[in-house]
Amino acid sequence: MLQRLYVHNYRCFENFELIVKGIQEQSETDPLHIFRRWLSLMILLAPIPALMDGESSGETLMPKRDGSNFAEWFTGFLSRYPAAYTQVDEYIRKIMPDIQDIQNEQIGKESKHMIVRFTVNHAPLSVEFNELSDGEKCFFVCALVVAANRYYGPLFCFWDEPDNYLALSEVGFFLLSLRQSFQGSGQILVTSHNPEAIRKFSNENTFVLDRKSHLEPTLVRLLSELPIQGDLVGALIRGDIVFAATPCC
Repeated sequence: MLQRLYVHNYRCFENFELIVKGIQEQSETDPLHIFRRWLSLMILLAPIPALMDGESSGETLMPKRDGSNFAEWFTGFLSRYPAAYTQVDEYIRKIMPDIQDIQNEQIGKESKHMIVRFTVNHAPLSVEFNELSDGEKCFFVCALVVAANRYYGPLFCFWDEPDNYLALSEVGFFLLSLRQSFQGSGQILVTSHNPEAIRKFSNENTFVLDRKSHLEPTLVRLLSELPIQGDLVGALIRGDIVFAATPCC
């Protein structure tokens, strides 16, 4: 969990992977093969729920950074791992106990359309995926991340400010479910400015990033190494955390 993170170019990972592809592997135990597979299972997320419309015209196992191909990811994932639907449903049901099911209806030769059905006291309600709230869409993304790490992981997932679009009461469950799902395998790295999110991580697992200006290097420190008096969030708000002049390499 980071106070600040500046990612100048997400495509650096893609460019690096292109370079790695030009190097010959020796075997599946070759460190290069293992590293290449790790790169292929890297998920970078900074979802924009407004771009997630529930319409798909293809399949994939890798979401785009902004989540705009969420429906293609949902379609491809369940097409290859049908049993994963149960885990996705169980996760969503913890947030939306009135959910009945998630339908991905065929509307053309290669097109599908997501509909979420709810029921309360036998009264049904069908909601098109694009009509869900921004926060609800983010929970669907989280459900697929958790299931993907189990079914075709271990994954490395970087999620930029996952608490965006969530109600304050939802942040805790959201972050804890991500942490728990990656404890056995895979790795999750998240950034946040949200006090409730920061409190869900220990000081030993938290880095604080800061810089005095755009012309100076970013300083990186483990939170456990910083002298903090009292409440962490209060110290961050007051600007009481002091960084040394030497940047972390």
